[in-house]
This record gives sequence, structure tokens and C-alpha cells, in this order.
Amino acid sequence: MSLIFLWRRIHLGRNPLARGWDRIEAAILVGGVVAALLGVPLAAAAGSEAYATMMARSALETAMRHSTTAFLLEDAPSARVGLDGIPSAETASVAARWALPDGTFREASVTADLGASTGDAVTVWLDESDAVVDPPVMPLDATSTGIGVGVGVWLIAVTLLAAGYLLARQLLNRARSAAWDREWERFGQGSRS
Repeated sequence: MSLIFLWRRIHLGRNPLARGWDRIEAAILVGGVVAALLGVPLAAAAGSEAYATMMARSALETAMRHSTTAFLLEDAPSARVGLDGIPSAETASVAARWALPDGTFREASVTADLGASTGDAVTVWLDESDAVVDPPVMPLDATSTGIGVGVGVWLIAVTLLAAGYLLARQLLNRARSAAWDREWERFGQGSRS
């Protein structure tokens, strides 16, 4: 669709062939574009809120969790190689042992890459009671979440606006077609008399 066509579609000016229906359609299109542009700051605010929430979670989890090095007590399942020759990045639950600050040892299942061998070192995250937990949310995760939420909210809004425009256009086309049929019927009645 060329810009000239789009400009003519929304700027009907004093065109004597432009019907009321055409002007309504142009107004709906312009309103949708304006609403999409006004949605950018709202989407940015939603993304910013998601980022702030994730950063607060990151700070809390980083303060309450600590990492240690554990050593695998058994081999992880073999790595699978894809058709492209690249090993998969899958993980498995494997028994491991690590030392606590008080000098005692703890054993539990930890996450290790497929293909890891007995004795390999893996990083384990522990909470305040030295139980195995997931790693804390990293700032990069918070950034990607914020961007994803912002872009996602805006794309959903634009999709809804586009669907609304297309629905309105279909309804307007039906109304135009009905008006056209009425005009032809009147024209046909006038020629018979």
C-alpha cells in the first residue's frame, strides 16, 4: 500500500465523490492511528513497571541467596546432538555434594548439563536455610521482561485496534452496498415510469 493511497484514504478533502461512509471510515482509521501512538507511553509504563518489579525481586533474591560449588556424585545422562551437530542445552537432575560454611557436607539433587561427569563442579544456589533453590533473577532478566511486557502490551493494543478498524470497515462496506442497492432500485423504478 503506497503512502499516496493511504493519504488519499484518510484525507478526503473536498472530494465530491466522497460519501459520508468514506469520511466515517477515514475518521476511524485516523482515530486508530492516534490511539496506537498514544498507546506507546502506556506500553512503556507497563514495561517499566514490570522491570521495576523484577529488579526488586532480583535484589531480594540476591540478598537472601548465596552460591556455592557442588561436585557431581554421578554422571548426567548423555548429551543429545541435534541434526545440525550442536549438542542440546538441556539439563538433568543429578546427585551432588557440597560443603557448608560450618564444615559439614550436604547432598541433594542439583541441575547439571547433559553429559556432565562424576566430579564435575556445578554452581548451586542455596537459601538462608542452605536448601537448594533456583538462581536469583538477574538484572538482564528484568530488562528483557520489561521490554517484552512493553512491546507485548503495545502489540496487543495495535492488534485490537486493527481488528476494530477491519470490523468497522466491513460493517461500513455492508452499509455502502445496501445504499448502493437502494439507489439502483430507485433508479430502476424511475426508468419504468
